[in-house]
Amino acid sequence: MDARPLPYPALTVKNGPGRGLTEQQIFPGQAYEKPSAGIHPPNPTLLRRALDWVPLHDLMAAHVDFSGRFDRAVKRLDAEGGHALPAAQAHFHFFDALLFSVDPKAITTRLLDYVVDNGHIRWIGTHFLDGGDWRAILAPVSKSYSHAEIVELCKYRRNFQEGPRYKRYAERIAKGETVHRNRIALDTADKLDGYFEYYLALISDIEKNGIVPHSDLGLRGQTGRRHRWTRTFWQDFAERDIGVAIDADGRLVRHTNGKHRMAVALALGLPRIPVEIRMVHARWLQRQSETLGLSPKDALLATLEDARANGWPAT
Repeated sequence: MDARPLPYPALTVKNGPGRGLTEQQIFPGQAYEKPSAGIHPPNPTLLRRALDWVPLHDLMAAHVDFSGRFDRAVKRLDAEGGHALPAAQAHFHFFDALLFSVDPKAITTRLLDYVVDNGHIRWIGTHFLDGGDWRAILAPVSKSYSHAEIVELCKYRRNFQEGPRYKRYAERIAKGETVHRNRIALDTADKLDGYFEYYLALISDIEKNGIVPHSDLGLRGQTGRRHRWTRTFWQDFAERDIGVAIDADGRLVRHTNGKHRMAVALALGLPRIPVEIRMVHARWLQRQSETLGLSPKDALLATLEDARANGWPAT
């Protein structure tokens, strides 16, 4: 792979308001849609989850003609849309090559976790390559519930019970309602306090140590063992570095893992955070391939190597 400083295409088209992709672009295939509020796919069975976390097929496929399948998929998705290449295969093939650090303020939009794709709801993190229209499934990072909770905690700290969001949750619980946060049912005041104390511990640790790459932490995370019930076993097992995707214009958007850590980084004004590429738009990668004169896979690796040395390219 060519490790020399790389030229990047100059993109002159501006973002539309609140969008991570240019309004002028036309994408092949059917556009993704935002699901109706509160609608999610059914939770997988324990057996399905266990099989997902012993991905022998993806582990083998990550080393069998991966480069050829990767390059062919990028060209096909750029022309036809859709998605390809299971994310697990990319993870097993690339490993640490997908990691670098970035200024969190540069990431202002996020992909929704669930999308409507050809009439069916699915989790957005299933595949590593995508050629679809993301405009309907992008939202500001600052508008997520996770972000609002962390900002409130950073403001009130040990006095978190005085925060307006905490009070709203407490009022609902007092009326006999159950508040669902982070896949956990909060139906008592003690559980609500524990939920906020867990993330208060996260804030304190990040304030002291910064955001530590997940490979240095294991399952313990940055919050010790206090209030572990506030996260499911599967969440701890699946946790990785803060996820980002590269959109069709070469911008980074937050994707899947790391909602709360990203919110803490922004609230505390951290200058750099570790992130992991979890999805790449085929349109950007095909253009990058042509610009650099490399195959799509090598163009991705060369760009990420340059990003580790010089920062993510401004577009």
